[in-house]
Amino acid sequence: MTERTCVSPYLRVISYARVSTGAQAQSGLGIDAQHQAVDREAAARGWQVIDRITDDAVSGTTPTERRPRLRAALEKLGHGDADMLATARGDRLARSTIELLRLYERAEAEGWTLVSLDAPGGLGGPESRLFVGVRAVIAEFEAGMTRARTTEALDAARRRGQRLGRPSRHAETTKALATQLRSAGHSLNQIAVALTTAGVLTPTGNTAWSRSSVASLLRTIDLDDQARANAQAHRQARQQRDNSTELPQQHATGEPPQNAA
Repeated sequence: MTERTCVSPYLRVISYARVSTGAQAQSGLGIDAQHQAVDREAAARGWQVIDRITDDAVSGTTPTERRPRLRAALEKLGHGDADMLATARGDRLARSTIELLRLYERAEAEGWTLVSLDAPGGLGGPESRLFVGVRAVIAEFEAGMTRARTTEALDAARRRGQRLGRPSRHAETTKALATQLRSAGHSLNQIAVALTTAGVLTPTGNTAWSRSSVASLLRTIDLDDQARANAQAHRQARQQRDNSTELPQQHATGEPPQNAA
């Protein structure tokens, strides 16, 4: 393997930038700032930026093989058409520790340099690899904690009886008819025929019901039923807590317990 150090004035650099949202991609501000950071470093060190690669509206968790522009840049590096892949921050390349370390291993195996400017010294040596790896672990941990908090919040909302998902656009009469037909043992196709024959419109205004549209209707009904059941269970649990709190207070004051309504 041929070593290519970062002090050579003839290093051919590919600048890589990534933004996660369409709004960031349209504004161009985040993209320009990332490429400009690489340009400044290149000017200071005598590197030659031969290409600027940008992934627009791409998540950092998207694997390398699913990023065509980054994949093309890596092929260029592997073929010896460039000497370095430089990015303003390591999390622009990947938020997964494993994915980021794979890039470092690929760079080492193919003889090119991976540089993250937010690493110590901005170079691609062992210190940079350690620093970027630690930051990737932290970013991965924070993303996992965010997912966990979101899941906990959704579970709590369900327990309170909050209806999650898209709002239902089905009329209550349509739900009642579909519930009656399902309770009678009719299949999805039979319910579709019955709703079509009865002249019931779908939420999009179609006169013909299909198996899939009936399945969607029944899922909506199940979500409504589950939300109502959860809301009732939540009210009962809250009432029990309130009653258990009132009883010790009544005994402490000597007042006889009052019958619940």
